[in-house]
Amino acid sequence: MKLYQKILGVSIIFLLASILVLGLLSIFYSDITFFAIAGLGLVPLAVIITLVFMFSYKNTIIRRFLLLSMPILLIMSFIAEIIGNGQLVAYLFFLLFIYSVLVNLIIHFLRYDLNLIIVIFLLIIGLYLKRMHAPGGSLVMTFSMMLTATFLILIAIKAFKIKNNRYLSMVMFLCSIILALLFIAFVWKIQHFPGAGLLLAISTPVFIIATLIILLTLPGSNFIEWTREQKKILTRGLLIPWLFMVYILCTTTLIPPRDEFKPFFFLRSQEKEIFFDMEDYKIENRNGLE
Repeated sequence: MKLYQKILGVSIIFLLASILVLGLLSIFYSDITFFAIAGLGLVPLAVIITLVFMFSYKNTIIRRFLLLSMPILLIMSFIAEIIGNGQLVAYLFFLLFIYSVLVNLIIHFLRYDLNLIIVIFLLIIGLYLKRMHAPGGSLVMTFSMMLTATFLILIAIKAFKIKNNRYLSMVMFLCSIILALLFIAFVWKIQHFPGAGLLLAISTPVFIIATLIILLTLPGSNFIEWTREQKKILTRGLLIPWLFMVYILCTTTLIPPRDEFKPFFFLRSQEKEIFFDMEDYKIENRNGLE
């Protein structure tokens, strides 16, 4: 199957799933017309984007734009939800964000470093679904964590092929293994597997120590003189997933217990108002009493 055919297939699945999601949301918010209009607006937009990607996916600028669209759409979704009155816009941005992640997975299927970043965005989708208590949230989160650990192990193996930079080779190998163990520990914790607490107790301190070592040794590794490809390997294959794990650990351990889902503590808790259809009544006047 050719690449443009895969993109077309993903687009069709995305549109059908989006219409289903918007239909469920219209029931939840009791506003069928509003979400029906949104669905009709999403279909032509996704079709246009699909046609552009199908005929221009080999263009370097289009590929870079598609990669940048993931964080941009995610940030726009969060901004729309923080505003408070943009719930529909937030859902539309998030649906387009999911579409962007899926297309990126297809285009960069054999690039382990880029796929690692894309899978992290897939993990964000799982975390968001978990926050919304949506069905399948835990499945997406668990699957993306295991996929992230798999890519990290592949990157650790490929680290031995890095030449002329022993520091980068050692850092990529050791840190990728540490990150993979930490993601596996989180999966075990979510699934309540035996030994999850022990694995977390071992991998978390090692992760913190490795972070300090990187901060102390990276400035002295002559990083500025590295080749462009070596800098890409470090940034895509290590620093981005490392910073993401730092964020997860900080939010889950330092944020005090509240109603909000800790990784998305900056978003308001989702509450649905329930109205009681009760009418005022008056006590009858009997024997001079009211």
